[in-house]
Amino acid sequence: MSRFIEYIARKAKNNKTIKKAYQSTVSSYLNTNIGEITPFNPRVSESNECRFNLLVPSINQEHLFGGISTALHFFNQLYDLEAQAKRRIITTDASPGNEDLIRFSDYTLAFSDLDTHEDSLITPFNDRYNKTIPIGKGDIFIATSWWTAYFAQRIVNWQSEMYNQPTKKIIYFIQDFEPGFYSWSSQYSLALSTYLYKGEQIAVFNSTLLKDFFNNHGFKFSEEYCFEPKLNNSLKQYMVPLHEMNKKKKILIYGRPSVARNAFTLIVETLRQWVWMQPDIAQWEIISAGEQHADLNIGNGMIIKSRGKMSLEDYAAELKESAVGFSLMISPHPSYPPLEMAHFGMLVLTNSYENKNLSKLHGNIFSLEDISPDNMAKELKRLCDLFAQNKLIGEAEEIGFYLDDQQQFGFIEQLLSSL
Repeated sequence: MSRFIEYIARKAKNNKTIKKAYQSTVSSYLNTNIGEITPFNPRVSESNECRFNLLVPSINQEHLFGGISTALHFFNQLYDLEAQAKRRIITTDASPGNEDLIRFSDYTLAFSDLDTHEDSLITPFNDRYNKTIPIGKGDIFIATSWWTAYFAQRIVNWQSEMYNQPTKKIIYFIQDFEPGFYSWSSQYSLALSTYLYKGEQIAVFNSTLLKDFFNNHGFKFSEEYCFEPKLNNSLKQYMVPLHEMNKKKKILIYGRPSVARNAFTLIVETLRQWVWMQPDIAQWEIISAGEQHADLNIGNGMIIKSRGKMSLEDYAAELKESAVGFSLMISPHPSYPPLEMAHFGMLVLTNSYENKNLSKLHGNIFSLEDISPDNMAKELKRLCDLFAQNKLIGEAEEIGFYLDDQQQFGFIEQLLSSL
């Protein structure tokens, strides 16, 4: 279709009829909608009780990891500490199937046309065109992405007017600087606008590093809290002393081609240079984890073998065998893979970003400001050579907060008292 349009464009220069046809064709392909902000229309509910509402894109199995899993953990602790409250999960982008709901056996599925009052509800609201959802005077909203914050900010203003009450505070669970997910664009501006909201908004940041980034850029919230990342409990059970891990000449990369901030193409370009620099290259293996993609021939007999999204058991096995990790995150969020890799005794190559420098958190992490392929290839070779000289070189000190059993959200009681 694009070649056809280009052909019409060339012809349109000298022909008025074709020019009109070209303009009509282009107009028909214009995207004039922003799908993320499909109207989220509230209606009056008979419920007056306090209820926590988690606005989350999805709870489907394929999405239930990382950020969404952390948000659910926070939401459940909030609910557990407030004995009088009810809870409702509202999915904005996907509707859960029967298999997805198995993990939520203590919830009742209730579609938006019903105004039900059970203690724990799941309400899919992704298919919401010309539909409404019941919002009561006691509903409190927790946003987990910029578009859910966009909805929450408008809902609480409606709620205030409809029930003639003070505007409720919003809890904004912030896990990255989301305008950076887009080029300068409509979505960039909308994401940014949610941080500039004039009402009362409680920010809960995923890491001190991320909170400091926001503060350094002048973003202000009515209250601010932060928590530090922790190693997944299920993954922690696979940890053993380094001398029991059977480290091999293997590089594990965090390969997510569809996520721009993970810079997959930059990783591959670096590896294409590294394969010609490493003298013992035939002894090395490269595994890509995170997202399925085709195996890649990068020259000099080396193939990047894609394992895609693995089970925790398979991922732990790769962590225990791999000597070197390579994971990039072009954002202020610390990212979990480098921390996981480092604690499993791997030497890890990653990037710094403004105030983020993971080298300060763990001795196995080597964070570069200059992430050009030639500079990273040199550093990657250095790490591989270090391992070749000493297979136990990854025996570095652990991060205390990352492995301890202390409450991750120790501030929840203070937060609750301010609502």
